[in-house]
Amino acid sequence: MSKRSPKADETMAQALRKPIQEETRSYYERIRELIEADRVEAARRLLAEALEKGDHDEDLSGWQRVLAPAKVRPVKGTKAPDPTLDFQWLKDHSWEYRGQWVALLGGELLTCGLTLQKVVADLEHHPEKDWILLHRIH
Repeated sequence: MSKRSPKADETMAQALRKPIQEETRSYYERIRELIEADRVEAARRLLAEALEKGDHDEDLSGWQRVLAPAKVRPVKGTKAPDPTLDFQWLKDHSWEYRGQWVALLGGELLTCGLTLQKVVADLEHHPEKDWILLHRIH
């Protein structure tokens, strides 16, 4: 049986610990970096960890609002159309529109463009613009 040197044991123990830099950075900074890297689910998990630990040194209420699941609120007196057809369209056609914004209604593509401003301008006078799904395809 081979014996390891104390230095090897120390090196292995250090590898298992979080890097010191990570320990000193605030939850706020680490969450911001995850968001900027488009890692929203990881940011949500880190926020939950911070709240669970009761880390109240930082104000994380802004991140709680930003990372909360989206809520769909229908306009009073109206019923929102079923988005199932739009989601199916995204599954079937998104590869054709990578990097673009698309506007969908009832499973039909209304317009697309490289910028949200262009798509919104195209839809300015659409009679059902309140129900159009706008989505950027990555």
